[in-house]
Amino acid sequence: MFIGFWGLKIVPGKTYTQTVDAAFRVSNASLSEEIANQSRTSVVLTVHQKRFVLCSLTPGKIEQQTLDITLSEGEEITFETTGDNEIHLVGNFIAEEDDSDDDMYGSSGEEDGEDIDFDNITPEELQDLINRGMIDPSALQLGDDDSDEDYDSEDAETDDRIREVTEEEEEELAGEAMSEEEEPVVEVKIKKQADKKRKPVEEEKEQPATPAKQSKKAKQAEKKAKQQAEAAAASEKPKQNDKAKAKAKATTLQGGVVVETKTEGSGALAKKGQRVGMYYIGKLTNGKVFDQNTKGKPFWFRLGAGEVIKGWDTGIIGMKKGEERRLTIPGPMAYGSRGAPPDIPPHATLIFDIRLVEFK
Repeated sequence: MFIGFWGLKIVPGKTYTQTVDAAFRVSNASLSEEIANQSRTSVVLTVHQKRFVLCSLTPGKIEQQTLDITLSEGEEITFETTGDNEIHLVGNFIAEEDDSDDDMYGSSGEEDGEDIDFDNITPEELQDLINRGMIDPSALQLGDDDSDEDYDSEDAETDDRIREVTEEEEEELAGEAMSEEEEPVVEVKIKKQADKKRKPVEEEKEQPATPAKQSKKAKQAEKKAKQQAEAAAASEKPKQNDKAKAKAKATTLQGGVVVETKTEGSGALAKKGQRVGMYYIGKLTNGKVFDQNTKGKPFWFRLGAGEVIKGWDTGIIGMKKGEERRLTIPGPMAYGSRGAPPDIPPHATLIFDIRLVEFK
């Protein structure tokens, strides 16, 4: 992945030697605006004590040349020219990989699909997994201690609520049921004889529920109320978390970069000159994602050294390990008037959700 601009002006008669600190790619060579003469000028690169001609440019014929030269960190290189014209080299820094293998939104076990132990998970951890999109809340079953889903014959033998009914008890229960059915009929007849002038709807009373039926209905009502309460509590927590996120304090830094801290980190603060490893998601203001690195090896660069866009150098200073921020970077602090075709248009405001994985 390419990030950040790289460029070099080669003046005739001078050499430019360096040890590559951050890998970069040379993508184009061109003559400068002012031409010294019409003679040919060649660009020479020395690597590992061997000289190579990258291209030769002649005013009026070939004034620029596309290149694809990648130079890795630690290489000793020298740029120079043969000729009388000044040459401009341009390109991009290259994202460097590191051995760190953390994930942006959780441990590797969660990404590899390990089962979640719901017996030992706290409500706060469960809600956090739902917010991350790792658990579908609609697939969760609301708990009920009275569930008979796994109830079998062995449970029945040890359950004192279930026992065999004797013949005498069965006859007694049948007699009680018959008497319960007859009583409301007698009551209705007496009521009709007492007041024949009332309408049929007013004459007949609703049969009173027996104690057994009342107990069953009460349990059902209690069970339903419990489920509704748990469902309401589960739906309320995401709203509370959303409100908490909405209240995240936004700070405007130099150049108009807006910083919002989403998750606090721990430990020391990242300082200018340190190498930092980042996870990130880059979006335009319309929500279109143009680049991201959210798992595996993070993107490493030297903070404040101009290896990335100015908005990153400004907005990452002071972060702690594990901290997550949202950076809203205006065009002048991003890719400016040139943009980064084809994904980033000129003067584009960029939004980055970033996490500091490590720094050293």
